Amino acid sequence: MDRQKRVAIAAALVILIVFAAVGAFFILSSGAPKEDLSWAPTITPYVDDRVGVMTYEDYYDLDNFCYEVELNNSCQIAVLIVNTTQPYGINDYAIKTFEKNGIGQAGKDNGVLFVFSYSEKAWRVVTGKGVEGILNGARLTELRITYFDPFIANGSYSEGIKLYTYAIGLELVDNYVDTGGGQTNYPISWIPLPGWQIGIIVVVLIGLTIVTRGRILLWIPYVIMALLGRGGGGRWGGGGTGGGGARGRF
Repeated sequence: MDRQKRVAIAAALVILIVFAAVGAFFILSSGAPKEDLSWAPTITPYVDDRVGVMTYEDYYDLDNFCYEVELNNSCQIAVLIVNTTQPYGINDYAIKTFEKNGIGQAGKDNGVLFVFSYSEKAWRVVTGKGVEGILNGARLTELRITYFDPFIANGSYSEGIKLYTYAIGLELVDNYVDTGGGQTNYPISWIPLPGWQIGIIVVVLIGLTIVTRGRILLWIPYVIMALLGRGGGGRWGGGGTGGGGARGRF
């Protein structure tokens, strides 16, 4: 067997071993199979109005406010406005949407999701486990009575949603203490992987680029799409919820 054939076989074996190692790594790191939440919406931070309930001014102000809250103390607030949550119902719909997107920071669980269902005349606030003490059911009810109910009663849905979310955000700004623990952001915001996993991928990619003389680079777009599929929606931080919060109808 000549030298060129030996090199080709060795290169093929290296590629197979590397791909097997990477595949095994992702299989093992993924843990048990996750619940299929493909039906749940992926929220584009921070305000996702799918009905057109909010005025442009209110939408812009609220989206900017949610950004400032996260900038201030890392808490993430998402607002989702839909026409209906059926066939799942407002409670399961909101909780599963929270879980799919991973609102709040990983390790801090300091996210809040406000779902407003227009045709059902129902709403649900879901809180992360890290802010349940601040935004418990009683406090959310107090804020709702003052900042939400009066405006919803006279048909000012946009203003009611904005002011209620403002009140929730200010509670977090005033009372949540960011201890600095947990993972506040991924090194690359649009790739939901921690730094050490990205480091492994970069080393493997460099090796494969050398072995394949650059041909592996043609697969980068597909790899990026696969990585995005492993995470939540957009730039959410991977926070969790215990199902706390409040809900009601109007």
